[in-house]
Amino acid sequence: MKRHKHPLNFLNSLSMSNRYLLVALTMTVSSSFLLGCAPQPESMFEQQAEAEAANEIGADIKIETPEPSEVSPLSEPVAAADSSVASQQAPSIEISKQQIIARQPKCDSQQATCQYLELNILGFNPSQPWLSGIMWQTIARVLSPDTPFASQQQVAKDSVASVLKQIEFSSEGVSSQPIYQRVNTDLTINEHENSNELITGYLLVESTQQRGATHQQWQLNYIMLDMQKKLQLSLEDILLTDADIDKLLNTFQAPKKIWLSKQGVEQQYLEAWPLPLAKQWYIDQQGLHLVYQSGELLNNKPYAVDLVVPFSQLQGIIKPEYKIASS
Repeated sequence: MKRHKHPLNFLNSLSMSNRYLLVALTMTVSSSFLLGCAPQPESMFEQQAEAEAANEIGADIKIETPEPSEVSPLSEPVAAADSSVASQQAPSIEISKQQIIARQPKCDSQQATCQYLELNILGFNPSQPWLSGIMWQTIARVLSPDTPFASQQQVAKDSVASVLKQIEFSSEGVSSQPIYQRVNTDLTINEHENSNELITGYLLVESTQQRGATHQQWQLNYIMLDMQKKLQLSLEDILLTDADIDKLLNTFQAPKKIWLSKQGVEQQYLEAWPLPLAKQWYIDQQGLHLVYQSGELLNNKPYAVDLVVPFSQLQGIIKPEYKIASS
C-alpha cells in the first residue's frame, strides 16, 4: 500500500501495528462491509492523525489490478489503416467494479432507520489517472454538492472518504447526508464504423437518495469524454463555430412538447414552456441527449428527464466528427 507523507512526519515514528490502528475505515474490492467506530478527533495531534488516516483511505481506494476473471472488456482497439491513424486511437480499457459500504454504527434497524451509503466505483486497466480523477471529482460533488473541490484526484477521494467516515462514526447520523444513498458509476465508449472518427465516451454517475420515510430522488450526472485526448468535453466543444446554444435548444422544442404532453400539461402551454439549457448531456448512436434533473422541467417529478434529438436534425449545429455512427 502506498504511503503518503505528512508534512510533520509525525506517524513515521510509530510502529506498523499502531499505524494501522489509526485507519478508521477499511475499503475492500468486494461487497464486504466497513467496520469500526471511533470518536471524532479533538486535539491538534489527533487531527493530524485523522488527516493521515484519510490519506491512507485514499490510497486503499486505489485497488490492485483485478484478476482476468474479474474484468470485463470495455472497448477493443480499432483497426487502423496506417500508423498515423493508430497513433490517434484510444487504447482498449478494461474495467472492474468495486463496492464500498458505510453504515451508521450501533443502530437497531428494527427500531430506527439506519443511515446507509453504498458506493460502486470503477477500476481501470491499464490505469487511467485522468479518468479516475474525473470519476472521483464527480462522486465528491454528488455527496457534497455545496463544497468546492480542487481539481486534484486525491482531494476528491479524501472528501469521499470523509463522508464515509462521518457515517461510520456518528451514532446519531449525519444531517448533511440522506438516510439512504446508492451511487453507481458506469462508462460507455461510443463505437465508430470509421476509424478516422474521434473516439468519445461518457461517464455516468447515478445517485439514488431517500430523505425521510417516503421522499426519494434520482440524480444523473453525465460527463462527456474525448477518449483520445483524455479530457472532458463541454457542450461548446462539439458545436460548430457559427452555431449557438439558442439554435441548439430550438431543435429540442419538439421532444420537450412531447414529454410535457405525456405528463398531462395542456396543449396551450406547451409552446411557451421554458426550456433551459441542461447541465447534463451526452451523445450516443441515437443523437444528442439533454438530461434534466428532477424538478427542472416539471415540479413533483422525482425522475430525471432525457430528451434526445437525432443527428439528422443537428445539421449545421454539431461538428461532423462528433456524430456517432449507427451500428
